[in-house]
Amino acid sequence: MRARRGAESTTTAIAALCLSLALCLAGCASPAASPTARPASPDSAQATLEPVAGPVPMPRPAPPPYFNPPPAPLPPTTANPQAPAALPTTGASTGTTVYFVAIGDGGSRGVRFGCDDSLVPVHITALPGSDPLAVAMGQLLAPADTAARAGWYNALAGSGLRYVSGYLDGTTAVVNLSGSLRPGGLCDQTRIETQLAQTAVAASGASQAAIYIDGNTLADALSLRLGGHSPE
Repeated sequence: MRARRGAESTTTAIAALCLSLALCLAGCASPAASPTARPASPDSAQATLEPVAGPVPMPRPAPPPYFNPPPAPLPPTTANPQAPAALPTTGASTGTTVYFVAIGDGGSRGVRFGCDDSLVPVHITALPGSDPLAVAMGQLLAPADTAARAGWYNALAGSGLRYVSGYLDGTTAVVNLSGSLRPGGLCDQTRIETQLAQTAVAASGASQAAIYIDGNTLADALSLRLGGHSPE
């Protein structure tokens, strides 16, 4: 009886020893960490970072968009920039204006000027393609007094002038004449200057006119030929 009890005690001790050994082996195989692992928070992660030495590089700005503009147009070229501009030519509806005088009219039939006269525009027809300045000067300097037949006065009718050439110099109409100038008096001096200048401006489209007679300015030619004449 005692032998049987001793055998059971021995078996119980062996079983307990085997259970303890199994529990010990299971504990060694499991990781030594907490049963529930939580991810670290952002604050704790930032707290563990070491500060960066030196200046922090700034972000580079985005490059601007690329444009491919069309090439700029080239300036117009001229073969001879010093050459005078050509005068306009008349088209299908041809014609130009010649200025005559209404003596003592006081501006009733035209623009008042000089010795209380009126400057009267008279339309002159011309052939298609002709030079309007040449046509106008030809009518103004013609020996036949067209103005007298129309009832106007032409201060240039008594002179022997002819048209040589004309051109535009910027906004100035340059007119070259040749021959003799015979004004009838001081009032004719103003009439000649005004008739020539206004006729040249109207025919060329310029804003002013420069008149030359045999290379001399109109003012010089009038001062040379006016001596000895009494004013009207």
